[in-house]
Amino acid sequence: MAWAKARLQPSNPSGVRQARRVGPSMVINRQNRLRVDVAGARAFAVRLGTELKLGARHFNVCLVDDDAIRELNGAFRNKPYATDVLSFAWTDARNGGALGGRRRGPRAAVAPDREFAAFLGDVVISVETAQRNARAEGHSTAAEVRWLMLHGVLHLLGMDHETDRGEMESRELDLRARLGLNGSNGVKRRALAAAAIKARVTGSVQI
Repeated sequence: MAWAKARLQPSNPSGVRQARRVGPSMVINRQNRLRVDVAGARAFAVRLGTELKLGARHFNVCLVDDDAIRELNGAFRNKPYATDVLSFAWTDARNGGALGGRRRGPRAAVAPDREFAAFLGDVVISVETAQRNARAEGHSTAAEVRWLMLHGVLHLLGMDHETDRGEMESRELDLRARLGLNGSNGVKRRALAAAAIKARVTGSVQI
């Protein structure tokens, strides 16, 4: 698995955000391969917003299958394999920044008003990959989805474990404990799993 932070483009690749929408965070299920507790995920989004003191700021979560996230991962990060979570930060799109990916696309148009002033961005989660993670670590898929939501939203808030000195991981583990999320850390196991997937796709691996 590769934790990922990808750049949101004007085409709205996650398919979640709706124009002129303001208010609480949304969770949308756009896959039908696995049953998922959408109501529970929505309730967790509310808890997460409260714990992070987001106030009026909000985000969207899109639950997809491996095929959909593989397409996004290839298009925005040039990594054509399924991953567990991608974060598309709205402010990064407005500023033209490419976060986590190697490609730069056209600069997103800045909205002329404040309709998205409190919008953090989109978190896209593969339920299929989440289920594999959960089985490998011995906890439920619902718990894994919640962890991925937490991880993705921290990226939307500007944190990046690939460039910091452990601050994001420390913050994430603290929040997991406070939010009652179970499951082992699994950071090294996820890195190894991501490397194994990359090796199958490209024939080379670096850890």
